[in-house]
Amino acid sequence: MALNNDRPAGRPRPDGARLGCGRDLDELWASIDQPPSAHERTCEECQRARGSLHHLAAVTASLRARDREDHDLHPSSRVKEAIMMVARAEVRRGRRARLATTALGTIDISEHALNGLVRFAASTLPGVRARRCGIGSIADGRSPTGTVDVNDLRITLAVALSATTAIPDTMSLLRERIGAVVLAQTSIAMRQIDVVVEDLYDA
Repeated sequence: MALNNDRPAGRPRPDGARLGCGRDLDELWASIDQPPSAHERTCEECQRARGSLHHLAAVTASLRARDREDHDLHPSSRVKEAIMMVARAEVRRGRRARLATTALGTIDISEHALNGLVRFAASTLPGVRARRCGIGSIADGRSPTGTVDVNDLRITLAVALSATTAIPDTMSLLRERIGAVVLAQTSIAMRQIDVVVEDLYDA
């Protein structure tokens, strides 16, 4: 099964490798379960490739069957739990906020991490208990899809306060604290910080 090889030495073969007859190997694989075409019935390159791909499919199916039957190959409950923890963390990260662009790529922060930073800032004030935190844009009041625009950022934080807290002074201090912590950690200057007092609790 000869493949055209126009790439420099040491470079991986790109997607869409072609046989010597010009047929795309990916196209051949996509139709491997179908009867050979008129070209494939007369082309030795395609016939050899189909034979190799059929063998590959059979070996792969055999390995999958063995993996299902061999309990020594099954992941332990600890491994499964670790995988699920990573998966749940990835889901919670949500949208990304781009902080900077460098020659090596972009630097961003997840919405989940930004929420955590806002909640941490709130927790540094006595008598304040952070609850829900939402991130959106000032333009439309909703979170943009995909990425968060750091130049149009609006934070809405719900809190519970101690019954002995002076609410106006605490709200002003809380906004200042959130803005200062986020700016110091991410260089994001908050455009708007809304704080909603949902509840009071006994000190």
